[in-house]
Amino acid sequence: MKDQRGFALLAVMLVLALLGVVVTELTFSMRLEASMVRSYKEGLLAGYLAEAGVQQAMREVLGPGNVHALDESGDVAFYSTPVGQTQPTRLPALPRVRVPLGAGEFTYRITDEESRINLNTAPPDRVDRLLATLGLDKQQRDVINDSLQDWKDADSLERANGAESESYYLRLPLPYRARNGQIQDIRELLQIRGITRESYAGAAGQPGLADLATAVGRNTVNLNTASVPVLKAIGLSDAEISDITQARVRNPYSSVPGRFTGRGLTVGSATFRIEAEGLMAGEPRARVVAIVQRRAAAPASWPAGVAQPPPPPGGVRPPAPLPAASSDLGVVVLSWRVGAGPS
Repeated sequence: MKDQRGFALLAVMLVLALLGVVVTELTFSMRLEASMVRSYKEGLLAGYLAEAGVQQAMREVLGPGNVHALDESGDVAFYSTPVGQTQPTRLPALPRVRVPLGAGEFTYRITDEESRINLNTAPPDRVDRLLATLGLDKQQRDVINDSLQDWKDADSLERANGAESESYYLRLPLPYRARNGQIQDIRELLQIRGITRESYAGAAGQPGLADLATAVGRNTVNLNTASVPVLKAIGLSDAEISDITQARVRNPYSSVPGRFTGRGLTVGSATFRIEAEGLMAGEPRARVVAIVQRRAAAPASWPAGVAQPPPPPGGVRPPAPLPAASSDLGVVVLSWRVGAGPS
């Protein structure tokens, strides 16, 4: 009888131990699942918060500002030139840092995409001067410049220092073909022969092509926002650049001075980069990088009896010129990247 009671006690203890393990495992699984659900919910909300930041930035882009310059942090500041005045007046900015919304916050910054060199439209000599500002020697510049032109043109003819699919890209360990068309995204530069991670992202505190070049926007550079390397790439002298950078600190240019006309410069931009983050509990959980362009709205229909002009070669009509002030404006999203870095 004592042996039976001892066996029963041992069986009960084993069952209780097993139940304890099961309950502990179930509790752990429930906590893990609850944590996963909470993390997913916060990530989803943070994504919406980042998108809200982009939308608020678009409100600023669509404002009445027709002159764009830099603020104290290097972001875009919007100015307007009142009728009868020559000096532009800064417009009040919406809050951009830790803006509360619902259960979280969003933060965004606006930079000028037209403060960069558009590599799809820049002539080779301008690209060469831009590469020279990175400290690259002549041989490196020739390889990158010729390879860039080969990447963009539609044929398979290789320049002296260039590269095409059959001769270079298809022979790489991870082969691919040259686009043979315009660059779609600035990160595409990393696929082009001669462009290294350092020349793209910068090194030792120096900017790289990701900071100085773009693949979208108009074929103009904003005099008020362009960096010194970009102004050098345009062909301005050191004295002219010093004059520009000192003058625009006091007051942004409301128009391009006569001595700088004919060089593709402007004082008002149409293309902007928006970098927005959604924050939950004070921590960034989602990021959106969007490039948007401010355009005049197209007419709903062409007047009767007036033929619509044919598209230029390539099939894409250029954007309508940006008016000095108009309520008939819209924003076109040219690029949208989720979870992307600043470049």
